[in-house]
Amino acid sequence: MRWSLVITTICLLLFFIAYYRSAKLLFPDIFFGIATFLLIASVGFTAVQLRQPENISSHYTNFKIEAGQILKAEVSEELKPNQYNSRYIIEAISLQYKDEYQQVSGKILLSIQRNLNEPESLKPGDILLLPFTPEFVKSPANPFMFSYREYLEGLKIHRQVQLTPSQVEVLSFNRSLHSYSRSFRNNLIGNVRNYNFSKDELAVFQALILGQRSDLNEKLYKDYAAAGAVHILAISGLHIGILLLMLNWLLKPLKRFKAGKCLSLLLCIVLLWSFAMLTGLQSSVVRAVTMFSFLAVGLNLKRKTGAFNSLALSFFFLLLIDPYYILQVGFQLSYLAVFSILLIQPKVYQLVNIDNKVFDYFWKLSSVSIAAQIGVLPLSIYYFHQFPGLFLLTNLFILPFLGVLLISGILVLILAYVGWLPDLLVWLFNKLLSVMNWVVTEIASIKPFVFSNIDLNMFQTIALYLLLAGIMMIWQNLNYRNLIAFAIGIIILQLSFIANKFSNPSAEIVIMHRYKESLITFKNNKNLVVATSTSEAPELIDYIRERKIKKLEKTQLEDFYMTPKGLLYIQSDSITFPEMEIHPEILLLRNSPKVNFERLLLNAQPKQIIADGSNYPYMIRKWKATAKHKKIPFHATAEKGAYMMR
Repeated sequence: MRWSLVITTICLLLFFIAYYRSAKLLFPDIFFGIATFLLIASVGFTAVQLRQPENISSHYTNFKIEAGQILKAEVSEELKPNQYNSRYIIEAISLQYKDEYQQVSGKILLSIQRNLNEPESLKPGDILLLPFTPEFVKSPANPFMFSYREYLEGLKIHRQVQLTPSQVEVLSFNRSLHSYSRSFRNNLIGNVRNYNFSKDELAVFQALILGQRSDLNEKLYKDYAAAGAVHILAISGLHIGILLLMLNWLLKPLKRFKAGKCLSLLLCIVLLWSFAMLTGLQSSVVRAVTMFSFLAVGLNLKRKTGAFNSLALSFFFLLLIDPYYILQVGFQLSYLAVFSILLIQPKVYQLVNIDNKVFDYFWKLSSVSIAAQIGVLPLSIYYFHQFPGLFLLTNLFILPFLGVLLISGILVLILAYVGWLPDLLVWLFNKLLSVMNWVVTEIASIKPFVFSNIDLNMFQTIALYLLLAGIMMIWQNLNYRNLIAFAIGIIILQLSFIANKFSNPSAEIVIMHRYKESLITFKNNKNLVVATSTSEAPELIDYIRERKIKKLEKTQLEDFYMTPKGLLYIQSDSITFPEMEIHPEILLLRNSPKVNFERLLLNAQPKQIIADGSNYPYMIRKWKATAKHKKIPFHATAEKGAYMMR
């Protein structure tokens, strides 16, 4: 940490020297550019270091947690509940142990056991007292599965607390701007629910206008994803960009007056931030409004590079405030989409010259959608492993009316809040949402155009963007240097696919983790044999995609298998052999066999013990203690995840 501050100070001095030197030069050289780059890089690195938990003395992870400690914390965000728990993000305030208080900071995931007979009582701004027993969020149990732990760490959440409702006490309410905004949003949602909206339409309304997606059912969400319209259900740069365009159009008459241009810009920014308040000041909305506030200034400068410079400045400004934003998928996709629209859309639009104004309008919308999709395509495939082939058709139906939906939705919210919402407007808006849902569902039902389970790793994603940069350079100016850049992009992409092929083992055995079940996979090139005690195996979807499996075969579990680490013996019942003629290197315990474990170890003499997810937790704990005493390695899949052998 100290070294990063020293380096930043040196880079700052170097920048001032370079700036003073360049002012005296008739033709500035590369020195000033290098000094600027070093300063920006060092400032970014220092910003990251300053926000690492180990460098924050008040962060709760730097304290010794003892039994009996009470945490005082504030609810900052309500998450979508799952089947068993209501979930919240809370901000630590202080730790109390007996009569001693210690100021602490940091985010924590709070899970409270759901009580279906009682309504949810916690809301953003509530100050809580609760017993502090922090736990690590579990890593994914099986290979290539989504890591919720890494996702939470990207949100600066490093621990979780799981409690019952009786263990949580609401102490008071913090009337901050953030909590007031969230409470106002909840009141708006409550007011709208009093009117005659259909269930799915109300869920989409809440997601589209207020960013509240907790009421969306899984099927409808998947339909939007398959149709290439899932971005509509999360308030992002698309919504803010459309609002900015409509506000610019509505406030255009102001520009006729003296200082009207500045007044129009100021009103646009104020109204955008008012919309952010309306949505509860969600971090994704705040980021999008910040980005477009900078962009609005850049566009008003009427300079060729004004928009790009403003976009870059907002990017740097947001990362300076919170470097963890760079780890969030929405942040990455928003900036890529806007950058692609600014860079690629004019070139795509110029490919076709249309005289008819109506067709030209739809072509302009299509060019925006194509440009945005080109920019986010590699990254969206990397994260979601899916490509909606009919995204253009979906956006042609939805984008022309999205602005109308946003403005009319805000109007519906305001009228519902004051109690003046007429039934006719409810019916019309409900019908608009119903038509949009129908269009999305129909497009999503065309399965041949939904390309799913696409494998793309990080190296390949970067290589695709390098290739895309080469194509754009050639498109801009066809010369020898740009052709070389394009060729380098192709070579790097080919190398990424070759490297990915060699990283895929030809043979592999994996003892997967599955709750109350047993599952072993045997990979041989592109063939996979699945030995399982059940007919279903949803855990294998990610594994099959990443390992590029073409043929899948299911079979029953046997008692013995040969593995690269030696003989694997499966103990699944209470029958033991007094004296084994063979001594397996690996002993797999499944179905909680009631055996004399010490005698089994004495007879089998294994070098490795594995307990899968089909065993009772209390038996796993007993076996683990015995194995530790006998100094035999013990692997519980419920604790350490799948066991892999090559």
